[in-house]
Amino acid sequence: MAGVHNPASADADQQLLEQAMVRLPDSQNVLAGTANPVQAAELGKLQRALLAHYAEWEGTRYRLGGTGRKGIDCSSFIQTLFKDHFSFELPRSSREQMTMGKAVDQSELQTGDLLFFKTGPTRKHVGVYLGNNQFMHVSARRGVEITKLLTPYWQKHFIEARRISLGLFKPSN
Repeated sequence: MAGVHNPASADADQQLLEQAMVRLPDSQNVLAGTANPVQAAELGKLQRALLAHYAEWEGTRYRLGGTGRKGIDCSSFIQTLFKDHFSFELPRSSREQMTMGKAVDQSELQTGDLLFFKTGPTRKHVGVYLGNNQFMHVSARRGVEITKLLTPYWQKHFIEARRISLGLFKPSN
């Protein structure tokens, strides 16, 4: 239930987050080179929120049109992330999500940027950038996962990145 603090739930959430960080060993390095301590703190909070979302959904299988734990598609996964962790409503489809925020060059990616790919003649795919050449998304084969962005497959299919301004970041969880 939202707004109710449950210490047992908080401990479980912390364990899930620590497990996700173990699977993402270089996640600490996302802040390397960030000179501004306020910016570094905000990026740290943002990355923790992203990894918490990953830990909650890890292994959930892909299902076209799916919106829940029994199966979810990429755009619903991203929509749920923004709603649950940032109290921000995104459109349901990746095509509509692609109109949100502002376009950013791939060389300027920051943690939290949305990544869009063309994976079929009319099909768009979306994931969220974690830093260190890694992003999380819902794979048709492996479900919710973290993968490398700079691979031949993802580079070939990359369309654009979008940055959605969340103002002063305040995770809702």
